[in-house]
Formats: sequence, C-alpha cells, structure tokens
Amino acid sequence: MLKSSSGRQEDSSTERVERSPDHKAMCSFWWGLLLSCLGCGVLPGAWAQFPRVCMTVDSLVSKECCPPLGAEQASVCGSQEGRGRCTEVQADTRPWSGPYFLRNRDDRERWPRKFFNRTCKCTGNFAGYNCGDCKFGWTGPNCDRKKPPVVRKNIHSLTPQEREQFLGALDLAKNTIHPDYVITTQHWLGLLGPKKTQPQIANCSIYDFFVWLHYYSVRDTLLGPGRPYKAIDFSHQGPAFVTWHRYHLLWLERDLQRLIGNESFALPYWNFATGRNECDVCTDQLLGAARQDDPTLISQNSRFSSWEIVCDSLDDYNRRVTLCNGTHEGLLRRNQVGRNGERLPSLKDIQDCLSLQKFDNPPFFQNATFSFRNALEGFDKADGTLDSQVMNLHNLVHSFLNGTSALPHSAANDPIFVVLHSFTDAIFDEWMRRFNPPTDAWPQELAPIGHNRMHNMVPFFPSVTNEEFFLTADQLGYRYAVDLPVEETPSWTMNLSVVMGMLVALVGLFVLVAFLQYRGLRKEYTPLMETRVNNKRYTEEA
Repeated sequence: MLKSSSGRQEDSSTERVERSPDHKAMCSFWWGLLLSCLGCGVLPGAWAQFPRVCMTVDSLVSKECCPPLGAEQASVCGSQEGRGRCTEVQADTRPWSGPYFLRNRDDRERWPRKFFNRTCKCTGNFAGYNCGDCKFGWTGPNCDRKKPPVVRKNIHSLTPQEREQFLGALDLAKNTIHPDYVITTQHWLGLLGPKKTQPQIANCSIYDFFVWLHYYSVRDTLLGPGRPYKAIDFSHQGPAFVTWHRYHLLWLERDLQRLIGNESFALPYWNFATGRNECDVCTDQLLGAARQDDPTLISQNSRFSSWEIVCDSLDDYNRRVTLCNGTHEGLLRRNQVGRNGERLPSLKDIQDCLSLQKFDNPPFFQNATFSFRNALEGFDKADGTLDSQVMNLHNLVHSFLNGTSALPHSAANDPIFVVLHSFTDAIFDEWMRRFNPPTDAWPQELAPIGHNRMHNMVPFFPSVTNEEFFLTADQLGYRYAVDLPVEETPSWTMNLSVVMGMLVALVGLFVLVAFLQYRGLRKEYTPLMETRVNNKRYTEEA
C-alpha cells in the first residue's frame, strides 16, 4: 500500500550504514540510474520488493538472486571477503492452521520461493541482499562492533530540533525514490509481462515502499477476477504481529538514517494510553490537525495535508486480479466525526496486558485468550473477554483514528502509524524484558500461515524468520526511553487468584479426607463420612 510513482526527487545525504567502498560505489551508480529514470513509472532492469540487480528476466527465470558485492563480479554475496555465499532458500514446511486452507495458490506461501529459491546467506553479523550490510545492532567494516543503541523517545519529549528532524525525514522519505527497491505490480504468474520479456514493477518512494510492504502482507489471495480469498494475513491475527511490525519499523528507521545521514536517528513513539477521546498528536506541530472546512482531511498548515495515499483500492485490485501499483488514490484522511464516543486505551489496559505471562495460546489466532500477543494486538482483553465487539490497545487506536488508519491494507499511509506501532513495540519489549521467555514460547507449528516461529516474514527480502526478532530491543540496536511499571494488580487477576486459592483449598480438603479414610481403614475404624449413629460411647470398643 505504498509507493509513489510520481514523487519528486530530492537529493539525499550519503548513506552512513557500514558498507564496503565497492558497495558504496555501486549504490552511487544506482542512485544515478534512479535520477535518470524519475520520469518513468516502470524501471527496466529493476525488481519488485527485491534487490534491483536481481530484477532481470534471467534472474527471475533462474529464480536466483545472488548479486556480487561491489565491482568484482566473482565476489558473489561478498564471498571473496568471507561475508556470505549463494545457497538454497530455507522455507519452513511445518503445518500451519487457521482459516487459510489452500495450498500452492498464493505466491506468499513458503516465501520467497515462488520468486527466488537461491539467495545470499550471510555469515556472522553480515546482512543484506548481497551481504553488504550489518545486522541490526552491529557496525564496523567487519560488522564486529556493537553499535550504541539508538533511543526511541516519546514524541512529546522531543526537542524542537529532534521533532523537525523526524517530521522532515518522513516528508523527505515520502518524496524520495527508494534507492534499492521497487514494487511488483502484477501477480507472480504475470510478473514477466504478457511476452515474458519485461518485469512488471514500478518505482516508489521510501515511505510508499514502507506502506506497500504492509499492504502486501495483508492483501487477499488472487484466485481470479472478483474471486479473492480473504482469510489470510501474514502480519496480523497471529504471533507474527509483534515481530513483523518490529522488523517493518527497523527497516524504515534504517532507511531514514541513511536518507538524512544520521546513524543515531531513532523513531519516536506515541504513548496513546491516555484514556481520552482526543488525539494529542493530531496537531499541526506534530502529525496534522483536522481541517476546519472538512474535518476528515489534514489541516493545510501541516506538511501532511498534501500527502496522497496508495494501495487503498483493494476491491478494485481483486476485480482486476492485479496488485497495488503505487498510483495516488486521494488525500490522507482521519475521520474524527465517526468515532462514536470511543476513547483511547488507558494505562491500566497496558498494565493488565503486561500481566499476562503467556506469549500466546492456541489456536494462536484472533480468538486466543489470556494471550499477551492477542491482548496487545487488540482482539482479546487481559481478562479473557473475547467477542466480535472487543477492541483493545493496538486495534482500538486504529479504530479511534478512523479514516485511512481504519483498514489494514491502507493504514500505514498515515504517519501516525509509525509512532503508534513504535509504542506497541515498546510494550512488547517491556514484556520481553520482564518475562525473558524461552524461544519455544513461540509455536513451531499450527499457527496461521506466516506465523509459525520459523516462517519467513512476508514480504521482506532477503528472508528473515520470526524467531530472529523474538528478542529484546537492545539486542537489535535500539531501546525505549519509557517506564511502564505495574502499579497495581489487575482486579481480574485478584479474582483469579481467589478462585485458584479456593480450588487449592478444596483439593487439600479432599486429600485430607482421603488420608483419614485410609488411616481409619488401617485401624479398623469407620471412616468419618460413613459413620452411622449407634449407642456406643466414644471410649468403648467397636
């Protein structure tokens, strides 16, 4: 749901991510190519949500994406520098559950093997489609130095300079062509075009690429004209909700760091747990107030008033059996009028969610109860309340914002999405630090498609599993300046404790009775619960 085929090009700062000199030279080459092609919606020789160098007919037909690092063509995947090698893509085959029961009908199954089955496998802390980057949290020419963590702050506590840097970076990203990636505009079977000679891809901006990734993860399965299969979602309604959105934000954060030339730049968060019926980041100083003449639009005093959305016409794509191609589809909207008296979550809602010790519970779907993940996502409440009307935390905030934010396929168009999900991730990180869950707290199988622990997250490339991001944030190179204490024991937890105490007492009573019965039989006494009234005295022989 993202991508701007007609965004204006602006010069960006040189990339500051640790890369080899040859790789930097190659990036400069691609920037030059992009600058010369800005007037074109489709880029020859580029590729969809994959590295440009692999979007050729030969690469797509061979299903191999193992580009060289730098100018030396023999150094495939940086092999000559010991960074990586070209290997078979691993895609987990354990069974999934959930409402998607089709097989081999969706190009996201066993991601990304419908597109490429051989890619670069990087060694050590190297990362990237050609092993030219470092993993998140690492830096240096050999990616062997721990990077000082960037600090994600409350958006309301940013200095004027930090606030302008963040807002300016978003706006620049909305209007700057992505240097490395483009998007697919056709289903995988039509990816090479009608004559099988032209990859069907389109140019997009950095921010629109961020939106498109989210759209692609939730889009319907295309079975034919007007025949979508809707019961599928790779980034919601399952355990991967937390890791998918974490990686999504990390990707954007790194893109923005490179764009503005500042490695210490960090995305802020919006603490939405105010319990109020107003949006305190919906101001012209932050992410845009409502227009006076049309409250569903953004104030013209905000830089976001001119933002146009992409990937909003899901029904149209389904009818035409095609994908979002990044065409602008109207202005960004928030429908404050349609909130029906809703209020944002409260601090107690967060405390109750953080009290849940189980990461997730079967069936690992939107109907899981007493599940931290499902309560955070918002389909469940911490006390197990689960019905069609329940909206909690993350889901409630999207519903509250309404407009563009209300639908998963278009929600990332609104820049509030960034700070909303940053705080959602902060809650996830707090839970991880409190409970330090083992890896096997995440189900290996029988979660919905895309949500098993070792499933590759769709549509990120190169492939990355859910397990790799089931970590505390400091292990990934960032942390939050936030304090989320548990100030009180939730009432439902106290009630549960009372019930459990009563059950334990009853079990103890039955054990005691059984013991007395056993002892009485051994002493040839009549058990207490079987006594009959007789005339014998207590001291007399039976």
